[in-house]
Amino acid sequence: MKKHLATYLTLCLSALLFTSCWGDEDQELLSPYAMIKSFSIGNIKSSYPAFTSDGRDTTVVRTVDCSSLSFTIDQTNGIIYNNDSLLYSTDLTKIVTSMEVLGAASIYVDSTGTYDYYASTDSTDFTKPRKFRIYSEGGSYHKDYVVSVNAHQVDPELMVWKKEAAIADIVPYGIAELADTMHLFGKNGTKAVVASSPVAGDIFWTTHEITTLPESADLTTVQYYKDALYIIADSTVYTSSDAVNWSPAATIPGAAAIIGASDADMIMVATDKEILGSADGSVFETMCSLPEGFPLYGISIASYPMVHNSDIIRYMVIGYATGEMDGNARVWSRLSTEGKWTEYDNDENPFPCPTLKGLEVIRYDNFFYAFGGAGTAEGETVKAFETFYISKDNGIVWKSYEDFYQKLPGELAGNDNRFIATTDSKNYIWIVTSGEGAATYRGIINRLGFDKK
Repeated sequence: MKKHLATYLTLCLSALLFTSCWGDEDQELLSPYAMIKSFSIGNIKSSYPAFTSDGRDTTVVRTVDCSSLSFTIDQTNGIIYNNDSLLYSTDLTKIVTSMEVLGAASIYVDSTGTYDYYASTDSTDFTKPRKFRIYSEGGSYHKDYVVSVNAHQVDPELMVWKKEAAIADIVPYGIAELADTMHLFGKNGTKAVVASSPVAGDIFWTTHEITTLPESADLTTVQYYKDALYIIADSTVYTSSDAVNWSPAATIPGAAAIIGASDADMIMVATDKEILGSADGSVFETMCSLPEGFPLYGISIASYPMVHNSDIIRYMVIGYATGEMDGNARVWSRLSTEGKWTEYDNDENPFPCPTLKGLEVIRYDNFFYAFGGAGTAEGETVKAFETFYISKDNGIVWKSYEDFYQKLPGELAGNDNRFIATTDSKNYIWIVTSGEGAATYRGIINRLGFDKK
């Protein structure tokens, strides 16, 4: 389908000689310019893994219309590229392109080392950048371009994990990020310690003994709020700006847990009788009585703005109502514009929050991810770290998520040792385990780590 460029140019020159035989008054003026004015591509094919109805692996291929995909044309440097990368599974070997040019277009053919006439009906292999040359109408001038059709080099939906440094002899109880540093709170024997590692780059833990907290400090209550960390000990709320040195911030008789913290609103503490809130972390005022069945043990908390109104904060508390952490996991919610906490009724819900040993719930990618040790989920007995249970409706329905993409580290399957988990400001999930084979696992959904453009 392609004609050699030399033949094409010969025909162009012949046409020019023929035109010159007419009088000057009829001679056509030829443009001296060569330029690609616009560039686009047509339909492409992409594939992705799936399951058949009987559970077998398969691959689904679909055709995607990419005519609206935007391409940047850098005339100064002679490069053309798409800012938004195509899907990881895109077939780049046969792409039909469309160009508006001043002049005549040709494409470089690697096998012959020459430029051949470009035809918009031909497909082009863009698995690597391709060279285009545009000749002016008279053939006296040309301009070269390098065209790239960019596709993701990794599957954007895949959750990838990296096993990193363990912390010897520390049993983890709490974890929180402060000033781009992850702080893990635990016990080395009877001593309270904190191990700290930068959030960015490889994990490198440095450990410090904490001597400014009472021995009775509940390290599971550590939470971040307005550039400081908070922990409850002996009916006192302690605060720290470096995770090592702590000082009293407020006295709250019977303080049991920090149940909410949002920089846009307040920090909340629950006692066995009431819930109190504070904007500055030091002066707490009673908000309401503690609702019956409210979870105060083994809790996970989250706060985030509502989609329809970012000024309204939703608080979530998920955990157990007894110190033995038995019975069903409880899910409670409150909006910052309301004074009342509401428990989600699971009596008629076939997919309630799973009841797992050491249950951890994190808010990630705008959803809730629950996981933990052995327990029950979806009415069945499940093993430790068997799968994620994800809620996409703010904690009402929780379903197991067993697919090709978002999985827990395989090495954790069956591990019933104490662990702790959180997310960081770089969109990573941290899971720190203890006991035999203790390690730090850090994972991310690929697309959440892509640079923003």
